[in-house]
Amino acid sequence: MFQLLKEFDDIFEEPTQLPPFRPGHDHKIPLVQGANPVNKRPYKYAKNHKDVIDELVQEYLKSGVIQDNSSPYASPVVLVSKKDGSWRMCVDYRELNKSTMKNKFPIPLVDDLLDELNGSMIFSKIDLRAGYNQVRMDPVDVHRTAFRTHGGHYEYVVMPFGLTNAPATFQGLMNTMFQQFLRKFVLVFFDDILIYSVNLQEHLNHLKLVLLTLRNNYLFARRSKCYFAVNRVEYLGHFISGEGVATDPSKIEAMTKWPLPQTIKQLRGFLGLAGYYRRFVKGYGVIAKPLTDMLKKDNFRWTQDAKLAFQKLKELLSNTPILALPDFSKVFVVEVDASGGGIGAVLMQDHHPIFYISRILNLQQQSLSTYEKELLAVVFAIQRWRHYLLNRHFIIKTDHYSLKYILDQRLTTDFQKKWLAKLMEFDFSIEYKKGQDNVVVDALSRISPIECSSLIIQQL
Repeated sequence: MFQLLKEFDDIFEEPTQLPPFRPGHDHKIPLVQGANPVNKRPYKYAKNHKDVIDELVQEYLKSGVIQDNSSPYASPVVLVSKKDGSWRMCVDYRELNKSTMKNKFPIPLVDDLLDELNGSMIFSKIDLRAGYNQVRMDPVDVHRTAFRTHGGHYEYVVMPFGLTNAPATFQGLMNTMFQQFLRKFVLVFFDDILIYSVNLQEHLNHLKLVLLTLRNNYLFARRSKCYFAVNRVEYLGHFISGEGVATDPSKIEAMTKWPLPQTIKQLRGFLGLAGYYRRFVKGYGVIAKPLTDMLKKDNFRWTQDAKLAFQKLKELLSNTPILALPDFSKVFVVEVDASGGGIGAVLMQDHHPIFYISRILNLQQQSLSTYEKELLAVVFAIQRWRHYLLNRHFIIKTDHYSLKYILDQRLTTDFQKKWLAKLMEFDFSIEYKKGQDNVVVDALSRISPIECSSLIIQQL
């Protein structure tokens, strides 16, 4: 490993020149019809902050990433403090972004990326150095990046942070560069590159191909933030290993220390972070219902149920299991259950959970028969996990005995006809599982919306 990294020392160095133009991947800023140039006055800053801005401007001018500008465009700058106490200068492009036509390039879903890692034992993670700044601006649009400080008017010749389409441009570039390796031994999420392999020798070969690709495309990495040939690595807020996928302890700790939110914005922040790990929590959608209800207009009130839900989520998130990664050579098992006010399901292989889902039933659905609720749970689970289950045989386990014969029974309601039609394209068999054996999902559903917030769900 040491020799391999030494061979590619150059890609871990500070760039000494601007990135090359890459036709088709230089950043453009297409404007909506009738858009006028954005021209905003600079924000007011204290003297010491002005000094910081002056220093950063001179540094950027010297490196060539910005140049003097005289266009009618101008956005203000903001200073953002970094973890090490230093400053980053960013441009407030909000007004420009409002006038920009949005790029719909698909950004990968984190769960989809993690699904690719089954069977991998050795990992490397490469973090690119100021990734966006390694992309050139299209010369036609350079003037639109213009920003104004208290001391001058400048524009970017590389893609700056803050532009609405910058993530799409960067992901498109990375997908093109690593196209032949993606989903084979490379995952890319913006400037985070993950290399995964079954053994060390294979990993060295994979890593060399990735480093060679970076060199050939004049992309540079930050050595201090890279990890090479490790058995466990943090990636996209999760810890990945040969055992499976787990939550990031630092983010879980932040959640468990989260004070009771006093505003909707604070509550959204908590639910955003908690929701990122919902696949790890049995009954997340049901438990969080009193909190999500508080986001509705004029409904921000801390009831007893909401307080219990807040504490219960923090408790469950602090004890999340390691989830298995899907193995597409094995049979998937979907366990479902429905009753009372909710439905729930767990996707498993070899008795190991891969994913949990649940949700509250609306008033119309709560009036359905137990049989129809169970059928709804099956449809809910299969549609949610369609990408795992389509074109392969899988097993559905339920504690409602009559559901075992659904494919042979006479359909008596419009609900049954509608839902069964959604199942016809799948290849599955249904197995009956006694309720007392179905504890994984039984706890997700056999509760009322009020009771759910204080439920302690047993682990598998």
